[in-house]
Amino acid sequence: MRNVMIVDDESLVRIGLQSIIAWEQHGFHITGVFKNGEEALAAASQQHFDVVLTDIRMPGMDGFELVRELKRLAPNLHVIVLSSYNDFEYTRQAIRLGVNDYISKFEMEPDELLRVLASLPFADQLEAGKVVGDGAAHMSDAPLLAEVKQLLDNSKSEESTSLAAKYPLLAKKLADNGDGFRWVSLLPCPREAGYSSTERKAMLLLAEEMFSRLRNPILFGESGGYLHGGYACELGSGALVSQEESLRMAEEWTSAFSQKLNVSLAVGFGSMFAWSGSCEEARREAEAAAELSLFNSSIQFSETSGERRAFTEEEWLNLYKQIKQRIRYMQFRPLADDLTLYMDERSDLHKPSEWIRLGVAAVSQLADFLIERYDPDTVELREKFGSLWPFAETAGAVRTAIAWRQMLQDITARIQQMVAHRQARGGWIERVKDYLKVHYSEQIRLEDMAQLANFSENHFSQRFNQETGQAFSDYLTDLRIQEAVRLFRDTELSTEEIAERVGYSSPNYFIKVFKKKTGQTVKHFKSTQR
Repeated sequence: MRNVMIVDDESLVRIGLQSIIAWEQHGFHITGVFKNGEEALAAASQQHFDVVLTDIRMPGMDGFELVRELKRLAPNLHVIVLSSYNDFEYTRQAIRLGVNDYISKFEMEPDELLRVLASLPFADQLEAGKVVGDGAAHMSDAPLLAEVKQLLDNSKSEESTSLAAKYPLLAKKLADNGDGFRWVSLLPCPREAGYSSTERKAMLLLAEEMFSRLRNPILFGESGGYLHGGYACELGSGALVSQEESLRMAEEWTSAFSQKLNVSLAVGFGSMFAWSGSCEEARREAEAAAELSLFNSSIQFSETSGERRAFTEEEWLNLYKQIKQRIRYMQFRPLADDLTLYMDERSDLHKPSEWIRLGVAAVSQLADFLIERYDPDTVELREKFGSLWPFAETAGAVRTAIAWRQMLQDITARIQQMVAHRQARGGWIERVKDYLKVHYSEQIRLEDMAQLANFSENHFSQRFNQETGQAFSDYLTDLRIQEAVRLFRDTELSTEEIAERVGYSSPNYFIKVFKKKTGQTVKHFKSTQR
């Protein structure tokens, strides 16, 4: 395994280089990541490296000076210069220093980096030992890392385990800074498409870097979608001071994730525990605080956020009745306003999962109403509601209070529009159809029907065709001929009498229309009815 050093003053580049390829699958282990030449040179004097990837322009000691110093320490060291500068002078200086390759860090592709690494002429050397770890790479003590991994694996259980009793190395490392500890959970905001393995690795690397710059916190690693860490605190120093310090750290973390990775980060802190306290309880508190942080879009501390509970049976029943009543009277937007106001008044009482459950229940009843009342097909539902449909899935995917409120407003507004359209459509079209059923034998003028519907003649003709799939004249003709067929079957009336009864003053014209619509002459049709 070849040891690799990365040196770049840009945090995002350092993270990208670590995550661009699966280093260890190709025989390389990233042993050190540094933001300037001074740090890299100090590390190289204490540890063996086989490959260094370094930027050129860095504050203080630049890349060329670093390469010269590194070559004095390790003449066989392989150097790859990474730079955004495409200047021949830089290339010439790099060649003079014995650099193995020179590539643009912003145009570099994984295959290109692997090609360069594979071309390096390594002499037979003893492989550098691999540091075992699950994301806390800044801690090089293998037994300590094993404890951290065990802590993450076991702390989801319901058993109560003392940090000091079961994880003595970790407790000792933290205890140097205080007589207690606080668990912290970082939760990247979930998104519909999820995060790729590369994105998750980049988040872990960024968290490692942020934690390594601070004196106290230790990053435990990733587990259950969270990034977990912990830090020592003085139990007797007062919670206020501790929270102020923690808040500053959390703000730095959320800002870094937003700026460098475009990821919204929720941060939750558990209570301050003595070393004899329960690791499991500390983790549960921190995760609950992170969930609340995500829902409320604010950094949360377990001891000040208050205990959140589920709705009681009585509360749930009252809410159910309220939702039912609003839907019964088709008061959709007032329903959204009711639930939003209810959250505003009681947001500090109930768990985020309870608000999500309430949202799912409300929109499920709305979906039931639409299906029972209007029997829409899937095409219409998708056309009217787009990605909001199915409602229950949309509501169940909500993770923030802002999104919860917006979801209710969007769904109820769309339903209000759909129902209004249906009512408007059903109102005038039914009036016209009802009139025709009674007056089909009379002279029917288009302008009279347009006036009945409160439309202009042209608009009436267009809307009637859209709603029925027929021109108005065709619809009226079908209605009259259907009645004529019934009269031929059920009565002994003559053709002239039936023609007059269904609105045709000319029997000859009626006969022509009858044949066109039924495909039979009147004479033949009457003969089949005997």
